[in-house]
Amino acid sequence: MSLVKDWRAAKKRYDTAYQQASKQIKAVNKRLTAVEYYLHAMRDHLLSDKAHMRKIDAYLDELTPETIEDIQNGLFQELQELSEIEARPEAGIERALMDVEQILEAAEKLIARGDISASQWSQYREVYDRSAHRLMDVNDVFDEFCNKRANMESKLALRLDHATLLKQIAQRSRAVHTYLKDHDIEG
Repeated sequence: MSLVKDWRAAKKRYDTAYQQASKQIKAVNKRLTAVEYYLHAMRDHLLSDKAHMRKIDAYLDELTPETIEDIQNGLFQELQELSEIEARPEAGIERALMDVEQILEAAEKLIARGDISASQWSQYREVYDRSAHRLMDVNDVFDEFCNKRANMESKLALRLDHATLLKQIAQRSRAVHTYLKDHDIEG
């Protein structure tokens, strides 16, 4: 599988977790609204007024004066945790990976042909350096995103996938470097 396909799969997994969290936030907010309505009814002594309580009828089985504060605290905690899953920044990692992968593929083709032309490899070095620097720049944005609340399961998974991609790039780059070194080609 290519680097770009691997990155797209990793992005999709994280984005799915983010979308699920967004849906869960809506459900938690509905429950919080019902809890607040119940608290107001309790304060105004309207718990026994069936017409007034009809608005939150779906939640009445779980809400009692004894448990209402615990339920409210639990919902606030759940809302806080769900809100921490934030949208992934569009840093440009996919484009940078695509560029680096294309360059590595070109180098691997040169190696397969046994090309030791200094001009070919000089051109490779220039293009690779620019692309590698661009990849490092977008990785800085990505790392900043990942470092906020880094212990979240979905972010950990995305970070591990990203690290695997960088490791693959490093291995492929090392293979090219070894070829250049073995054939005394500058680059």
